[in-house]
Amino acid sequence: MKLPSIPQRFRDVQWRYCVKVGLAAGLGYLLTRGGENEYAIYSAMTAALIVGATVGEDFQASGSRAKGTLAGMIAGVALSALFGPSALGVGLAVAATALLALALGWGIPVARVGVTVCIVTMVLHGVHALEYDLLRALNTLIGIAVGLAVSFLVWPVRGRDALERAMRRALESAAKLLEGLATGERDLRPAQSNLYDALGAVVKAGKEIRLERRMGIETAALDPRGLPVLQLGLELLAVALAHEGHAPGSAERQSLEALRRRLDELAGSAH
Repeated sequence: MKLPSIPQRFRDVQWRYCVKVGLAAGLGYLLTRGGENEYAIYSAMTAALIVGATVGEDFQASGSRAKGTLAGMIAGVALSALFGPSALGVGLAVAATALLALALGWGIPVARVGVTVCIVTMVLHGVHALEYDLLRALNTLIGIAVGLAVSFLVWPVRGRDALERAMRRALESAAKLLEGLATGERDLRPAQSNLYDALGAVVKAGKEIRLERRMGIETAALDPRGLPVLQLGLELLAVALAHEGHAPGSAERQSLEALRRRLDELAGSAH
């Protein structure tokens, strides 16, 4: 039986992520004495969760883990002393964690991290909540340090590299959607979805570059094609959605020709 071949993109990008996340988890576990430390699991988990697609994404993830752990610690320790592991206590502690994270402007992703810390504190470690949370926080910080070290030292990927890949994918997706519109293809939803996802990746990469600049680790100029690629993609999606409601007319054909010229210009400027 012949096994299916692994796509080229998986070999180039995802294999690197698999190696990095495995290395981060192993080092996080090792540096906290492994099986001799019952809290080593948090170092390994945090180190693995920190590793992402780019350095900027890893910084963002590390901040979320640290803030969420702090919010969960505060609520878990405070309310475990008052209520103990009861349904009322857990509910109030989780609500307090979410309220604290959102009130500080940290967002729902941070609140979710805090909620897990809070629940485990209340249910499994209510008797010695402070000791547990302090040891967990220490191991979490070790995991963050390990995850960031792996991110920087092992195949570091900057936001500008992710932006380049995302724009290339967006232009390829735009070309396929344009082709579907020109040939009168009935079902354009898959092509629309691919383009929408690609544009989201462009926005995400731009945010990661800005974060890297704030951290002082990115000084290169941004690719000037970023905004034009987004504009082209959004306009093309608008034309495709309009096309679903009525038959294409001369005005739409002219619009498609203009979009195709802009697409060719953007694709050509990448070479």
